[in-house]
Amino acid sequence: MKKKQPLVCIVIVNWNGGEKVLECVSSLIAKTDYKNYKILVVDNGSTDGSPEKIGKNFEKIKIIRTGKNLGFTKGTNFGWNYCLKKYKPEYICDMNNDIVTVQKDWLSLMVNSLEKNEGAGICGNKLIFPDGRLQLLYLERDRPDYNEKDHGQYDFIKKVQAVGGANMLIKVSMVKKIGGRDENFFYGPDDIDYCLRARNAGFEIIYNGFSKSIHIGSFSYLSSNKDRIYLEQSYGQMVFAFRHGKLLEKIKMSLNQFARIFITRKDPFNKKHLNNLHFHLSFPKRFIYFLRALFNAIISHNNIKNDYLKKLNIE
Repeated sequence: MKKKQPLVCIVIVNWNGGEKVLECVSSLIAKTDYKNYKILVVDNGSTDGSPEKIGKNFEKIKIIRTGKNLGFTKGTNFGWNYCLKKYKPEYICDMNNDIVTVQKDWLSLMVNSLEKNEGAGICGNKLIFPDGRLQLLYLERDRPDYNEKDHGQYDFIKKVQAVGGANMLIKVSMVKKIGGRDENFFYGPDDIDYCLRARNAGFEIIYNGFSKSIHIGSFSYLSSNKDRIYLEQSYGQMVFAFRHGKLLEKIKMSLNQFARIFITRKDPFNKKHLNNLHFHLSFPKRFIYFLRALFNAIISHNNIKNDYLKKLNIE
């Protein structure tokens, strides 16, 4: 008798995703050959009509609304909380709203990786830009060259320290032990932090390069208020460095966030050059944001926040 496929809940946090989130769910439904899955869209206070369009065009997709932009991690935990109570899945797949599914067996391959490895808790797949350039695949791929094209050179399965979180499959049994995403992060690098927390709890992280997805990348970053995002990003980056880094890494990250008061890259995936630099005339406000972020990161970097998952009473 053939074993039933474990239930996977695919959680997509959406904030003003426009046509990108429609392409995300459309390609997901059209391409995926895995049968036993449900899609939950957590709408994070969108004002662009995207949740209404999803509801109109995709009747089987469940949409829940937070009522405001909680940030990615709180929105994620909000969605996990709903799925775990409502559907009781064995796996949760966190999918960014700018993922494009291009491979029918992408999910089957990821589920198989975790089913075959009892000690593993997370699996990530190969993420590429629409033009075929590679993104962050796993943490040990130090200083990735975002101009490197995918030629199958990373088509392997490997135990790693952490994987990129734009399309991350997670065992619910692990969630029950370590909790949800840390809500100190508005978004990023919560995915790497979650992997490191999982490893510290004894779980292995798997990279499966045979499973591939297109990730447009930094869609939320490029479509949001930059000064507000600077506050959240600098805080999250310093929380991560103070939690996981050595003294030199902590100092380096603090100096890097200080420099971003004045100058940032327009496209974070392109190298620093004059045409890719944005000079911030709002630097007085950003300086105040930096001081707030630094102070809060120093005092709270060791405190994991799971407020939007706390009410979940699971054993």
